[in-house]
Amino acid sequence: MVNRFLSVRAKTLAVFAALMLLIAPTAAQAAKWFVDNALGEVKAEEKKTPATPKPVQLIFEFQRDGAPNPRATKEVKPWIIEALQKSGAFSEVVEAPVAGGAVLSITFNNIVKQDEVDKAKKDGFRAGLGFGLFGGVVATDRYDVTFEYLPGEGAASIKTLVQHALHMKYGKKDVEIPGTQVKNVTEAVKTVVRQATDRGVNNIVSDPAFPQ
Repeated sequence: MVNRFLSVRAKTLAVFAALMLLIAPTAAQAAKWFVDNALGEVKAEEKKTPATPKPVQLIFEFQRDGAPNPRATKEVKPWIIEALQKSGAFSEVVEAPVAGGAVLSITFNNIVKQDEVDKAKKDGFRAGLGFGLFGGVVATDRYDVTFEYLPGEGAASIKTLVQHALHMKYGKKDVEIPGTQVKNVTEAVKTVVRQATDRGVNNIVSDPAFPQ
């Protein structure tokens, strides 16, 4: 069931699969998506870029509870590459070895808590019977994003962990959500990916060990 849901454009939202298949169409169409506010954008005064950017080889994997998810990896990777290219931290981002041997490994792990999945199923069924009138039901997707940069052979790696979250709400009842609403699920996931990537790369470049 989860894999079927992930086969659409938003393959990363595993925790919402059972919920969205249980609620009535009216409630599903009324779903609203929110990007968590805790991480936010990298502000101009925070942003760091090297004086002489160098090429980097990207190794990326999307996971669900630590297990590889190849289909989600394929879907999300272009968004990761786009964010890296726009960051200004690297002169080139490719998946093959580069001159100098620099490697950036990114692991995007979707943390799924079974008790939250069970609650989402229960609330989704209840809200579905009432076409959302019992709402607001809120489900949350959490992500641990690990970055490891290896400047080259013989150099020590630089590591950082970025945490982010995505919220979904449906139903007519007002519920306070610590997030910024976006227009649809695809935009929500892309925003989470971009913000997490921007923050992780900025942390790496800000490290004194990063080659300038």
